Amino acid sequence: MLVTKEKPSTTQNRLNVRLSREVKDRVARAASILGQDLTEFASVALNDRAEEVIERHTLLELSREDHKFFLDFMAREDVHEPSETERELVREHKKGIRKGLKYEFID
Repeated sequence: MLVTKEKPSTTQNRLNVRLSREVKDRVARAASILGQDLTEFASVALNDRAEEVIERHTLLELSREDHKFFLDFMAREDVHEPSETERELVREHKKGIRKGLKYEFID
């Protein structure tokens, strides 16, 4: 077992996690390679993964073709009534539905 010295922190919150022996040993080895204690390694790894997941679900990436279509559409000067497909997309957007995912609107 790796004996570690905890680093001081202004705010502390506890997260208890149960791991198999194999996972804990692998995590301890990785932390040791980086010169980190288990707490620091786990905290950094969890935070990095959380940021990755949040970014993936909050950013909307458009292909070049979709981006061009959007810019061309916004530059149009002709005004028309929205099609039923466009109206349905707006209704889904207002409900917070995007490709089966739900998201929250942030003010």
